[in-house]
Amino acid sequence: MIRSALLVLTSAGLATAQDQISAEEFLDQLTGKTATFVIWGTDNLVGVEQFVRRDRTVWARSDGSCAYGTVTIDGPLVCFTYDDERNGRQHCWFPFVQDGTLLVLDDEGDEIQAVSEITDRPVACNPPPIS
Repeated sequence: MIRSALLVLTSAGLATAQDQISAEEFLDQLTGKTATFVIWGTDNLVGVEQFVRRDRTVWARSDGSCAYGTVTIDGPLVCFTYDDERNGRQHCWFPFVQDGTLLVLDDEGDEIQAVSEITDRPVACNPPPIS
């Protein structure tokens, strides 16, 4: 799986192995912060995630809905499970840095998201997540 992800990145001209950072390094950069995620190359908003602790987030989707997230590390992957997802679906990402931009590639190699902004502001949820 890692090899296929690296091949996708390399073939996309996006990254090479030396650009990959560990899941721990990813969380070191974002814990206590709020990150805005966009589709890489289009700047279309995916959502905003507040990293409350290393293992807990608040995710505000682009449609305004919010959920609490549980964060785990699985080898090189940082994984998120959201309280409002059916069947406890897990979303896992390979973190990378390219030209100073923090990026994540989903574990299927289908989507690349960029962190377009990191702030100290909490996410705005209306209504707030209830789980």
